[in-house]
Parts: sequence; structure tokens; C-alpha cells
Amino acid sequence: MTSINNLTLLLSFLFAGASVLALHVSGNQEDCNRVISQLDVCLQGFDAGIPYQTIDSLIHLTADPSTTAMNVPKYNVGRVRYKYRLPFNGNDRRSNGNFPSFATTFTFQIKTFTKYNDSGDGIAFAITTDAMTPENSTGRFLGLMQEEVRARHQRFVALEFDTFQNFEPGFHDPSASHIGIDVSNLTSLKVVDTSNSSVPLYLYKNYTIKTWLTYNSSDSMVSVWATNDSTALERPLTPILQVQSNLSELFQNDTDIYAVITAASGNNSQHTILYSWNLAIEGSPNRNRMPLKLLSLLTAVPLLVVLSLASRAICRWRANYGSILALQAASRPVLRYRYRQLFRATSGFRDGTQVAVKQMTNGHADVTVVAKEVQIISGIQHRYLLTLKGWCLKPKERVCCCPGAGETLLVFEYMPKGSLSSHLHGINRGPALDSVTRLKIIHDVAVALEFLHSCLTPTGFVLHRDVKAANVLLTENMEAKLGDFGLARFISHHQILSEEPAGTRGYLAPEIIMREVSTKSDVYSFGILIIEIASGISPHDEQRIVPYAVLGDWLYSKRKNILEALDTSLHPMGSESEMWGSVLHLGLVCCQANPETRPEMTEVLRVLRNSEILEVPASWECAEGISNSGCSSTTSQFYSLDHSL
Repeated sequence: MTSINNLTLLLSFLFAGASVLALHVSGNQEDCNRVISQLDVCLQGFDAGIPYQTIDSLIHLTADPSTTAMNVPKYNVGRVRYKYRLPFNGNDRRSNGNFPSFATTFTFQIKTFTKYNDSGDGIAFAITTDAMTPENSTGRFLGLMQEEVRARHQRFVALEFDTFQNFEPGFHDPSASHIGIDVSNLTSLKVVDTSNSSVPLYLYKNYTIKTWLTYNSSDSMVSVWATNDSTALERPLTPILQVQSNLSELFQNDTDIYAVITAASGNNSQHTILYSWNLAIEGSPNRNRMPLKLLSLLTAVPLLVVLSLASRAICRWRANYGSILALQAASRPVLRYRYRQLFRATSGFRDGTQVAVKQMTNGHADVTVVAKEVQIISGIQHRYLLTLKGWCLKPKERVCCCPGAGETLLVFEYMPKGSLSSHLHGINRGPALDSVTRLKIIHDVAVALEFLHSCLTPTGFVLHRDVKAANVLLTENMEAKLGDFGLARFISHHQILSEEPAGTRGYLAPEIIMREVSTKSDVYSFGILIIEIASGISPHDEQRIVPYAVLGDWLYSKRKNILEALDTSLHPMGSESEMWGSVLHLGLVCCQANPETRPEMTEVLRVLRNSEILEVPASWECAEGISNSGCSSTTSQFYSLDHSL
């Protein structure tokens, strides 16, 4: 899939911001007079004012039953078509018979107002030979083909999100909530059943769904990714559907081929809203090359020089401009620094403020990953969270060829005492990390996590997903700040996060291996951090906790005299000893294998402030093997400008 990924990165910025916008049409007509950025669209419908545009520019493909009551138009289709024909002509030998690779992204919402299987009928993206909406294609036919078999003439490949289970011949729907890829009929070549109400793509939960679809002409692979996180800047790691379908063969006799998004209603209805649609298509070959014999030598030489310089300038612009646009969109509250500014600021900026630079390394340098981190942390201000001051894209030059994409640098407030990990296990280990300081650090991190989980916004929260000692930075006064949001995700309260396992060995909650991530996963990591701070033992130091695999299991073995787990350099007395007893019991409760038995961060903070002693779990399920999992972790590095540039 490398070629299509490169195509997507190359073309996405050319079509960036091409959100769909069109005017209301009525009757079996279309309006193709709208130009939105680089994407021109036609709005197509049958009657009853469907589809229509509201003042907020959203495209309503089917009517809203909750507002139109008994006047909801039944048996209708709303369709948006990319205005121009796709660059393929099956009868033109000069195209080499290859259907172009393409990538599309669209965001939509299906609002259902009835019980399961009482809504209808769904939404689909399609590449089709139909320039207009087929007649009698409402309801279960999704505006893709006619109800009457003899009237069907079109060829298409479609991705359907279907909300009605049909039992008629020609339909093999597994449920009333499924996603499938269709080729010239509505029996899907491959389908995903999403009828389980707990799955993230259940179509009766009114999620706003963001979808990516690519077609790779080199191997004829159609790949689909989808998430109910409509703010996602990057697609999920694993596609939900993949099917080989040779579009060159499918459309080999056709000259007019179009891209459309269509939604339909039948006897039942639902509200279908299209929020955005971007489309990137591999261009057709240049057919207007001027023969070299028409160029004189005096004209050719300077022209080649100009073209060479222009080509390099364009190439450099393309290599970095998409990254810059993505980062600017994600980081509006913070500054963009020029690399020369940072280079000259080896001892701080002009105002004397020291900063730290985070250099993205390995796979974490991808601009979509960086933009996601920037989007989260640029909008957060809290005493115990590391503050992002700005960002910089360092040009990456290459000799005699196009430059590659630049290197991303994130600029943070400088933490003079470095990371907590360096004080526990590294070069800064010493008396600075005394008993009182360790208790205060535990409190600071708990406040930061409680803010991310509970107090950030009324609509959602942030999962950090990489709570560890290396990501806790210390001020001059040993105040803790939680940093590194490279794996963090902003989640709406109704959303479920299901992604590839990610985090750091030794801190991972058991359920992460099963792709079940929640606030309780952060609580588990925080519990491990508590035990690490109290004992001075790194979660990676398996020799010190043999025969146990993780710190939580090791501490449970000492539950009868839990203070024996304390770092031998600590000598708490009186009330301080009681506080450590409370903290160690809390750490144990946070590290239980079952996430439902772990406390929320609000309860954790209450226990810490009141020095409560939580009851030791009566039973314990060991989490063997988690510490040896092959999950990824962030590889970012924090350091002063003095040493980074």
C-alpha cells in the first residue's frame, strides 16, 4: 500500500479544506454551479427539497424525521456528485487501460430515531457510470441502481453503510447495521457486521463517522478505514475492509465515470448528514507535450534551467507545505518558530525564557501523529501539564534531488530538573527525591490525570495512554508536570477507543492487548507509577521482582506488611508513614487486572488528599506476560536547546 499512501500524502494538501457545499435543488435536477476550494460538486435529488443545505454549510442528504414529523418524505434519494468525470477512458489506449489510484475521506452522521432495524436505509460512497441519480433507486437501493432489474445498466463499486436488513433476492444483509463493499450489485463482496451495540461503528448510536477509502491501481486493492472519532487527523492503523477489485476491467468499456456520495430512505427514514468530503485522484498523463524539434536550442536551454529551478521549488514546497498546513490547523493557540530562531536561541529566547525541544524520532515523526499531539496539548493549560510554546518544521535538504519532508520540533517550557525517571534510576538520583517530594509528585500527576479525564471539556476527555516516570518532568522546585502526548487521544464521552496496543512496557494495562482502552487504562499506569516512586524499582527491572512479571503483582505479594516495599532510602515516621501506607494500598487497587475494579481518578485524588486506606483486594489476577509484550512506545527525547541544535 506504499504507493497509495504516498499518493494520499502528495495530493491531500492539494485538496485540503475541500469540504462539500452546495445549494438546495428540487425535482429530478442538479445544481453544479458551486466551487468549494478545489472540489466542485453537484447536488442531486428527486423532490421534496432533498437534499438541502443549512446555514452552517452541512449537507442534509435525507430529511430529519424529528423536525418534519408526519411530513417526512419517504422513498427519496439525496446525492452529491463530484462535478467532473474521473480521468479514465476505457476506449483510450493512451491511458494504458489503468484506472487511476485515488483516495477519499468523508465524514457523515446517521441519526436514527427508532428501534433497531426500523430506520433506513443508509449511505454509500461510489464510483459509478451514472451521472444522474437512477430512477426508482430509493430505499434499499441507496441511489445506486434501479429497482427494476431490466432497467439496470450502470457499473459501480460502492462502500455502503447499511441500516436496514433486507431479505429480498439480491440482498444478503447480515444485519441492520453493517458495512460492505459492492460491485455493480448490492450483494457485498465483503462485509463487516456492526450490529453489536458495543462496537465503535454500530450505526444505531448516532455516531459521527469519519471514513477513509483508497484504491491502488498497482494491485487493484480497495481499502477502507473508519472511526467514530470525527476529529481524527489520521486513519486507524488497521483497515476494516479490503477487497481486490480491478476497476480497469470493470470500466473498460466506459468513458464517463463519476464519484458520488448517496443516501436513501424508503418506508422508514433517518437523518443523514454529510459534514465533509475530500477526494484526491491520480492525474491522467500529459497528452500535450510539444515535440522537441519545435524548440530551438536558444529557447530550450534557458527554458530547461527555469523548469529545473521551478521544479525544485515546487518539490520543496510540496514536501513541507502539507505538513505546515496540518500543524498550523492543529496548533492555532501556539506559535510557529522558524528554525533559524531556534538555532540562534542556544541560550534561550530574547525574553530570556529557556525552552526544551522535543525531536520526533522514528515512526513518531509522521506529520499526522505530530499534528494529533499538537492539537491536544495546544488547547490545554494546567499547572501540572507541560506547556507547549510552539513548533518548528526543520527543512531536510538533499543534494541534486527533491528535499524530503522536514523534521518536526516541538518547543516546550524548559524543565530544569529533567525527568522523574532520571531521579529515580538515572544520573540525577540522590537526596533531592526525598519522601515528601515523592508524595507531592504523586499528587501532582494525579491532579493532572484527573483534569484530563474529568475536567477538560463538557463533551469529551483525553486519554494519555503513556503515563510513566520518563514522561513526568520536574521544575526547579521539584513540581511535577505530565508531558508527552504522542499517544494521547481526545475522546467524546459516548465514544469507544479501539486501537492497536500502544504504550510502554511495564506500564501497560492488561486490557490494552485486547484493544480495549479507557480511563481505567491510565489509572493502571498511574498505579504502576505510584509503586515505582514508592519502591524506587523500575517496571523494567524484572530481576528485582522475580518471580513476578509486573510491579503490581510484586506489591500484592507484600500486602501483609506493605511498607516493606518502600525504597530503603526513605525513612518515614508518624503521619508520613501512614501516608505511604495509604499510597501503597492505592497503587495496589489501581493495578488490578480487571479495569472495572479500579477507581476513577476523582476517587484516587480523594484518597490521596485524605490519606484513606483502601481495602486490599481479596483476590488477585496476575498479569503475567504484559511486561514482555511487544507493544510500541513513544521514542521522543526532551533536552535543552543548548544541546539540541
